[in-house]
Amino acid sequence: MKKIGLLILVMLSLVIMTKFVKVEKVQKNVKTKEQVLLETNKVKYNKHIRFYNRILSIDKGLLYYFEDAGMERTIDRSQSEDIELNIPIDQEFINKLKTLEESNDKKDDLDKKAIAMLPVLEKMLPISESMKNYYKNKQYLKDNFSLGENLHGQLLDNLEKYNSVAKAYKEAFEKKSKEVKNLMEKDYDKRKFFITYRQLVYIDSGEDFINEIRRQKLDASNFTIKGNDKDLKKIFDKIDKSLLKLEKSVKNGKQMKKEGFDLNDHNVFITKAKIFKDSANRFITRIKKKEKATYSSVSDGFYAQTEEGTPENVVATFNEVVKEHNRLLAKQLKNKK
Repeated sequence: MKKIGLLILVMLSLVIMTKFVKVEKVQKNVKTKEQVLLETNKVKYNKHIRFYNRILSIDKGLLYYFEDAGMERTIDRSQSEDIELNIPIDQEFINKLKTLEESNDKKDDLDKKAIAMLPVLEKMLPISESMKNYYKNKQYLKDNFSLGENLHGQLLDNLEKYNSVAKAYKEAFEKKSKEVKNLMEKDYDKRKFFITYRQLVYIDSGEDFINEIRRQKLDASNFTIKGNDKDLKKIFDKIDKSLLKLEKSVKNGKQMKKEGFDLNDHNVFITKAKIFKDSANRFITRIKKKEKATYSSVSDGFYAQTEEGTPENVVATFNEVVKEHNRLLAKQLKNKK
């Protein structure tokens, strides 16, 4: 299940990074071609961001539940006191997907893949609600997990289908997200917003590094055995180079003001970017030297996120960079109104 946890964190990074999409006017109220395209797709894209965020939250809830309860038909009772249910499938979310399904608007691939999730989510809703009440009220102390294992089995029966349709939707969203981000980069470049452009380039490099971790299917349990440090090092060099360029750019007070920033606004971003870079560098070094993760990190995703140089830690530190990136974009948009 650790690999699922790693995937969730990466996806959160992608969606957070693009959630502040908003079109700004350039000088003399002339819009770039990229701005026109962004504005045209803004409403639909923002709607899917909310859907996507919800799927990520469901993924996270499933991950934490199965880490405690196990993936077998029989519940792992050794951690029964730790089992919590927070799988946010609710009728409101299902109704929003139904509204999309019933609308007369032309459906694109992203819409169709969102609608395809409806049947399994409707099956999982009563199961997750029953499980939430079951563990909240500690009914397992009264029935020795009789109902708990029945519900656990029902959830397992729907898991494969859920994973399949959710994966298809997330992949479609990621493709759209990449297209939107590329438009943003071109727009910033045309308007000579070099600082924001270089910020996005740095985020791109970080994403490429995370995607390489995903491609190699690495987690705390296997990264020193399966990891290819040479492929990772090539991407790391781009991270290092893009950060150096950004650090130089943010010292230009005139350019910062032009883009809607104060002189020291990027201090936190640069600090977090360096922490991510250090974690990525440590990760590569550990692969080279075959320095395995601790037992705690191998067995628990939470600990893996806090141990420097594990795949999970690399992802966690990158998420912090993305959060700060979002904050800067939000401030920029506010100042440009």
